[in-house]
Amino acid sequence: MNKETAPIAGMLTPAEYQLLAAPALQVAAEQAARRGDPHLFNDMPSMLALLGMVSALVHAYLEGNPGPEASPREVLAAAPLAVCALVFTESGLEAPTVEQCLQALSAAYLQLLRQGILGPQDAYVGKAYGELTAGDREGGVRSLRQAAFAMVQAVEIWESRQRPGEASSQ
Repeated sequence: MNKETAPIAGMLTPAEYQLLAAPALQVAAEQAARRGDPHLFNDMPSMLALLGMVSALVHAYLEGNPGPEASPREVLAAAPLAVCALVFTESGLEAPTVEQCLQALSAAYLQLLRQGILGPQDAYVGKAYGELTAGDREGGVRSLRQAAFAMVQAVEIWESRQRPGEASSQ
């Protein structure tokens, strides 16, 4: 390994980032923009979709038994929230606010998973993973767009069914 491709302790390798984070970030940002928000960190449904996509991509990666060059499991398990932390940090939020946002995002994600609102869309992400690992980035991104759209729609429907004031409480 040369210096440019050597992994940094505690971080995804560059190849893992390109597989597990970059396409999901691209798609989530596009989804937020389509929804009228040019800033991904401001759009909770798109952030939930980002968390869901990266979680499902990491799960698929781990199921495929990555080789010895892979990041440690702890790093991979932390990747979904780390990617979201990157979005919040890049937005200029202060560290305590980033922590609050991550806690709220994680709580909302877990609640939506438990209620079956999120999770069914993972089939799109599984398809995307197969396409991305086969070198079909365009197909992978297209499948991730389907996943993100389905996740955001599911969150919006769930929110619309909540009584006023409950949709944002965790």
